[in-house]
Amino acid sequence: MNNKLLIVTHGSLGIALIEVARKVIGEVKDEVIIPVSNENMSTSELAERIRMITESDIDSFYIIATDFPGGSCFIASRKVASSSQRITSVSGVNISMVLSFLTKRELYPGIQLTEIIKTDGNRAIIS
Repeated sequence: MNNKLLIVTHGSLGIALIEVARKVIGEVKDEVIIPVSNENMSTSELAERIRMITESDIDSFYIIATDFPGGSCFIASRKVASSSQRITSVSGVNISMVLSFLTKRELYPGIQLTEIIKTDGNRAIIS
């Protein structure tokens, strides 16, 4: 199964993370990592947008990464992820998680990859 990352954020944060990833590792295929903004959408409209994307490719495993827990992006993503075994949702997306996904997406199945990118994202937070 092909792994895809859906970055669901407020404003243009998802686009910015993808742009930074391109600067760090080079080419990033648009169909592998998809930014979605909640701009001008209600939570239910956002959930429908996420559902449309994930249902457009039923042969892929989707990891939905949101910017922070509790917001509309998080709520909409959790709603969609709870309806399918091939969709997971994580919150607190950072550049380390995006780079981890891009460099490891072909090495691990979706559920395992989700745990790996969470660990890599946490590892990047230091004091």
